[in-house]
Amino acid sequence: MWGSQILQRIARQVRQSENNLVMAEKMGVIANLSNGYRYKQEDLDEAWRTLMLAQHHDSWIVPYNRLHGQKTWADEIRDWTQATNLACGNILKEASDSFTTGKTGTKRTYLRVYNTLGVPKREIVSAELPGNFTGVNLKVTDATGKRTETFIKTEDSRSFLVFEAEVPAFGYAIYYVVPDKRAGNRRKIESAAGEEEIVLKNSMYRIVIDPLKGGVIKSLIAKKEGNREFSDNNSEFNIGELHGFFYDEGLFHSSIEKPAVVSVVQENPFEKSVRIEGEIASHPFTQTIIIQEGQRKIDFDLTIDWKSNVGIGEYYQTDAYANNRRAFYDDRFKLNVLFPVDLNAPVLYKNAPFDVCRSELENTHFNTWDGIKHTIILNWVDLTNQKGEYGFSLLSDHTTSYSYGENFPLGLTVQFSGNGLWGRDYPIEGPTHIRFAVIPHSKEWNTSHIHTESLRWDEPLIPSFQREAKPENISLINVEETGYEIVTSYLCDEGIIMRLFNADGNDSPKVIKFGTSLSKVAETDLNGNTLSTLPTLYTEEGTEVEVAMPRFGLKTLKLITNE
Repeated sequence: MWGSQILQRIARQVRQSENNLVMAEKMGVIANLSNGYRYKQEDLDEAWRTLMLAQHHDSWIVPYNRLHGQKTWADEIRDWTQATNLACGNILKEASDSFTTGKTGTKRTYLRVYNTLGVPKREIVSAELPGNFTGVNLKVTDATGKRTETFIKTEDSRSFLVFEAEVPAFGYAIYYVVPDKRAGNRRKIESAAGEEEIVLKNSMYRIVIDPLKGGVIKSLIAKKEGNREFSDNNSEFNIGELHGFFYDEGLFHSSIEKPAVVSVVQENPFEKSVRIEGEIASHPFTQTIIIQEGQRKIDFDLTIDWKSNVGIGEYYQTDAYANNRRAFYDDRFKLNVLFPVDLNAPVLYKNAPFDVCRSELENTHFNTWDGIKHTIILNWVDLTNQKGEYGFSLLSDHTTSYSYGENFPLGLTVQFSGNGLWGRDYPIEGPTHIRFAVIPHSKEWNTSHIHTESLRWDEPLIPSFQREAKPENISLINVEETGYEIVTSYLCDEGIIMRLFNADGNDSPKVIKFGTSLSKVAETDLNGNTLSTLPTLYTEEGTEVEVAMPRFGLKTLKLITNE
């Protein structure tokens, strides 16, 4: 029932818990290798238990069914994911607090920024300021004493320190934060609204937004890709357009039917964003577009404030079992956000669990049970032109469906409303809220490292204010330039388990670097049985091992720190 609000909420809740749990495990390992911290295994086991209940097939396929008394499956999923998130939050806090030694008397405040990915990250960090820094100009320097440009922004009476952090792979970086008499790290946010085109630009992109057509993107130029225009100006559709069939009226409606008000939300050295306030079939929506300096992805945050429950889909289905045709199959009729891009006869790729698939379908359109097609977007879907020169990736914050085919551009499913599986009504019960992102790029998805960009989105940098810290930046595990992903890393009785996935690398041997001295590195099977012991090379920085596996291969390593 992709696009129904109840399934959409479930998918977003589960995705957030999945990301939190992986980050909590990895943060536990970072703290363990740094200072010996160990989380309570029973807490982590319970977090996994509640997450797996929320991931269960029945949790999604019959979300309105009752499980215990008055609660539906959807109610239980909300509770299960909240329990997982609470446990993960406690582990993240404990792991971060374990770096605090308890010393007092220092006049400096330190900001430790953690990176749970196996590759270095350079991205914008937004850290909520402690109360003693509210209304104060600040000076931020890195571990070498070099000053970092900053900006302070306020949201809902909370102040945030914004700056570009550079953090080593699977480790942390230290920044010093002190009051600064020098003014100038605050800037007034100016707003603009009207009928003229709005231009959103930085060193990466130039985006032209048309308020008269509902705030759609009429031009998207990627400066780092040879100033290439990605918007297909020959299409009848527009990037960012909301489009769907409202069957009660028997009409397709689009957000271009009414002008929108476009206003500037942020205009600072690191982030630029605009808010688009428009209507789709008389229902108000707000879409925020965000670009950050040096970042490849363009973020979208969409909220539709539905006035009432309306029918959206191919038709109103009354004969759920009379034949094998279904009103909720053809995603073209659901409300979509569209992305018509200028790519010649593109090939479609999309990720799956530990895999990436190339679609051989001419289109995603079907409306019968025996004509079913795979139209699921797990994390991302990518279009690349025939020559492999340019591509366009769409990232979703939840598992859902997409549309694509001749005479219909790539579309992300936003809303379905009507009768669905088992003849059950799937209504609109409140606002719709989703996040998604796009990445215009050159070359194919693997060469352009789209899988890694998706991981960067799922596992953001984690900032934490502390009263004392050593002036050091630490990388504990580095898989840079291997094409590997650290799927997970967690503590075990003998040491640490690390699982690697070859997302976009080749099958040649790759060097994995550890920023600590390891007694032994063993390859194991999924049950923990040792398959072999890997030769180790000890360096001034720590330990190195070589690993080889084919594309989309998996390997599990056991890291023994003391033996």
